[in-house]
Amino acid sequence: KIYAWEVVNEVLNEDGDSIFSRTLGSSFVEEAFHTAHATDPNAKLYINDYGIEAKNKKSDALYELVKEWKAKGVPVHGVGMQAHFREGSVPSTLQENIKRFSDLGVDVAITELQVRYLMPASADKIANQAQDYSHAFSACENVDRCVGVTVWGFTDKYTFFFDKGYGEQQLWTKDFKPKPDVEAVDKVLK
Repeated sequence: KIYAWEVVNEVLNEDGDSIFSRTLGSSFVEEAFHTAHATDPNAKLYINDYGIEAKNKKSDALYELVKEWKAKGVPVHGVGMQAHFREGSVPSTLQENIKRFSDLGVDVAITELQVRYLMPASADKIANQAQDYSHAFSACENVDRCVGVTVWGFTDKYTFFFDKGYGEQQLWTKDFKPKPDVEAVDKVLK
């Protein structure tokens, strides 16, 4: 049995627009959720995107869409926030944003959390990274309908770099030693 499905992923541009919705309207998303629900009526169904962690144009657009879909009876049960952060960029509005989505009656999950810093590493960057992981986990922990945090990976040995010059975004080093991030997250979860 599957607990939840990610039904739609990365449908909006940063400005809250979408080539898909301009061409097809939003009905294709509604149809995807109805089809997924018919296929697996007991699973929670999520829409997942990046860049929606802060209150901004993109998250506002998604918020309005989820609100509209809920009013129409579209079986959207959750919003996934990918949370690919650079050191020092965890939004101050993260918890508030999680809360406003949960107030629509949907669960929220942080789905791909990572905090990368500009290489080379330094003691300050490593300390800031731990603080950022703590902040993200705390934001979720403080909202009842935030159901969990999934990190993008666990060791820098297998890190995927998509941001030139940045790296070491995982909780463990490439030789599988825990970074201060692990202790910071552990404190939040206790």
